[in-house]
Amino acid sequence: MQSWQYIALLGAVIVIAALLLPKSKDKQHNASSGAQMEQLELAFEQFMENMEKEQQELVKMLTDSLQQLREEDRVKSETIARLEQRHANMEEQLAKLAQQHAALEAKLQMLQPYAEPKPRNDASSSTILQEEQMLETVEAEHFDENSIHRRYAELFDMYHAGKSIEAIAKKLGKNKGEVQLILQLAMQEEKARHA
Repeated sequence: MQSWQYIALLGAVIVIAALLLPKSKDKQHNASSGAQMEQLELAFEQFMENMEKEQQELVKMLTDSLQQLREEDRVKSETIARLEQRHANMEEQLAKLAQQHAALEAKLQMLQPYAEPKPRNDASSSTILQEEQMLETVEAEHFDENSIHRRYAELFDMYHAGKSIEAIAKKLGKNKGEVQLILQLAMQEEKARHA
């Protein structure tokens, strides 16, 4: 309560006390009136103490709530920053995979003339077949080393077992969007591998 409210309340209590106390010229009655006034003052002081205590409790509760809201906001900001960092890392990995894919495509284009069969003799055709097999082996090894399936084996095991994306994210402690991104990257990797 504000100070003017206390003054108004005190004035109201005094007016009520004046109306309730009978006007008497008797000294004994005046003595009892003085005792009543003291009791009234004591009651008012207790009332003021209670109001002050309630006001302090309210201020403390509001301060605690504000502190808790600030802490929650800080935690959310940190979580958002972490998720943005993960997103940037995933984009970087995707760009690297795209570069590796482009490099392999270029190598494949360079080796393509050697892969065409020439009608010379059986020795050269077997050499060409061996070169093609070596190229496929190198590509398969390269994809297997950096395979998303290999890095996130547990995620794909759960996905192939029929678990939902939400359940996988909860189980692995990852964000739902991150799980979806990993699955999409794996699909793109599969398409690139079979293209």
